[in-house]
Amino acid sequence: MKPDVMRGRIAEAQNKLRGHGFDGMLVIKPEHVRYLTGFWGYSTRTEYAMPRRLIALIVPASGESTLIVPKIELNYARRQTWITDLRHHVEWEQAGETFGGLVLLGNVLKEKSLQRGRLGVETGFISAKLLTMLQAELSGAQLLEIPPILEDMRMIKSPEEIAILRISGGMAVAEYRAEANAVRAGVREFEIAAIGRAEGTRLFAEHLARSGEGHTLVDPVVDGLQIITSGERLDMVHALSSERQIRSGDMVLLDFCRYPQFLGYRIGFSRMVSLRQPNKEEAEMVDLTMEAFRLSLSVLKPGVPAEAPDVIAREFLDKHGLAETFVHRTGRGVGLEGAERPEIGAGDKTVLQPGMVITVEPSIYMPNFAVHIEDTFLITRDGHEVLTPCPRELTIVS
Repeated sequence: MKPDVMRGRIAEAQNKLRGHGFDGMLVIKPEHVRYLTGFWGYSTRTEYAMPRRLIALIVPASGESTLIVPKIELNYARRQTWITDLRHHVEWEQAGETFGGLVLLGNVLKEKSLQRGRLGVETGFISAKLLTMLQAELSGAQLLEIPPILEDMRMIKSPEEIAILRISGGMAVAEYRAEANAVRAGVREFEIAAIGRAEGTRLFAEHLARSGEGHTLVDPVVDGLQIITSGERLDMVHALSSERQIRSGDMVLLDFCRYPQFLGYRIGFSRMVSLRQPNKEEAEMVDLTMEAFRLSLSVLKPGVPAEAPDVIAREFLDKHGLAETFVHRTGRGVGLEGAERPEIGAGDKTVLQPGMVITVEPSIYMPNFAVHIEDTFLITRDGHEVLTPCPRELTIVS
């Protein structure tokens, strides 16, 4: 992401902080740190949200932001972030070094005259233990729950993010095709997942090579857990690929939501593969689910509430007696996280806007039978664009 883009994000966040009456905010959630600084990698590990190896961005309502990192990540951060005020702390006592992330945090806040300010804290992300430690270390400051400033900003993807998500969608489709070609009796679910992971890694590396930007800082291995269920496991919505052996006559669900794709961005995509023709009752349920999908897309456009696709799909499946088999919302926002705002679900009145990237996935789940078709869409000025272009029909393999 270009430094100017991230500078603009910080400026927008600072403007919103002033509007809410805050003197600054502490940004610790890894996705938010990346969004504003470009620094990511090991920071997603939970230890980096605790004092020993704390990574945090101090954003004052006005003035320069400061990124603090443990010394173990200092060289990585230097090469990856545009932030010029980069500080580090250590895990041991040594002259000339700052021992501990909270001590460094307190020092920086004093420099910025924020030690007694109104500071926004990501209470929805950090642990209760860390909040208690922050309150003890920064006793003069008012640590307040920050409004969803960054969550709101992240709903609208930048042109650079949209380009990444287009690549990510294409990668997921290619991974699916590689896996679908491997589905046959005798193959185990985890073996199918390994094939998709290898294909994704190959494509990731190819895109990095073509971009020529920062490839030595990015690991192209598509690393994550994949949802694959088959046979009697099809009613386990979030079950991961197992050692179960595919059998003749099975249906297989291939879901790519858990994989981070290009540059760690996530999309929603899934398809069904079957080793048999569906019977009449099953074929009818496939058709009904596809109609629920079509109805969801009919209202997927700017100006409508985010819940609208869910409401129309759920009412349709309920009308046809399938409500009990549809056990999740119809979609959600995706990007740096696998589940972001807005929720494409009941109660979310957020108005859809161009630049939002969301999933649509009305589904039914039963033992030995499921219909889980999921795609990722970009909301455009006139409607929507699919970022995971792939036929939605049930794939039958012999």
